[in-house]
Amino acid sequence: MIKVTTFVENTSISPDYAHKHGLCLYIETTNHKILFDLGSNGLFLENAKKLGVNIAEIDTVIISHGHADHGGALKLFLESNNTAKVYVRRNAFDSHKIKVLGLFFSVGLDSSLKKHPQIVLTDARTVIDDELMLFSDIDNHMFPTKANKKLYAKVDGKMIVDDFTHEQNLIITEGDNKILFAGCAHSGIVNIKDKAEKIIGEKLDSVIGGFHLYNPASRKRESDELIDGIADSLNDGVTMYYTCHCTGKKVFEMMKKKLTDRIQYISVGTVLKI
Repeated sequence: MIKVTTFVENTSISPDYAHKHGLCLYIETTNHKILFDLGSNGLFLENAKKLGVNIAEIDTVIISHGHADHGGALKLFLESNNTAKVYVRRNAFDSHKIKVLGLFFSVGLDSSLKKHPQIVLTDARTVIDDELMLFSDIDNHMFPTKANKKLYAKVDGKMIVDDFTHEQNLIITEGDNKILFAGCAHSGIVNIKDKAEKIIGEKLDSVIGGFHLYNPASRKRESDELIDGIADSLNDGVTMYYTCHCTGKKVFEMMKKKLTDRIQYISVGTVLKI
């Protein structure tokens, strides 16, 4: 059994837990205590304490991509834990920005942490052990979102529209249970799921993460046509979905009409036993 507890998310199940735009999931497997993303500030520490988790006991951190709402709290984590390995894509520390009204604003990670001894820079495919695998080599590019067009990365000194090669996803295998974790799924949740299933050679049991279909800054979601197309493609009758963060509650309700009991929304304080 894998246990997943939400430390940071845009909403919470109770006033007892503060919430903030971002993501941090605590995952317990047979062999690991993992943080998948960290959020942007110290909220993960606050909610971990309330939920009875000692951050010093974490052995593995996965930063899903180079945006601050997922890895901005990295320095705080490294000050609280001096043993865990932190897996980050090699180019995730590059400059990442969002373009608003013609102006660029930084949304990236603290690049000074790139050479920290606990940081492990990953490539397109990284096998950590028999339980944990990271991948970012996405083959398909179906269902592109409008929100991605506002996000940029600096490559060879020039700001270009982000291709999200700095985004990585986690597959956890425990017995017959195969679970995919995605941070924002900028590469498209359908494309990421398809790639994960090619890697493992079978259908996933569960998918957990944001689907990047809602922009809280502009309060705009993707088109009904795009959302319906994604829901139809995910509706394989096998996989269970636990979504959050950049999916948005309205989009979740829309997808639930097609996926029914195969999709749930997770908030701060939610505990899953899968």
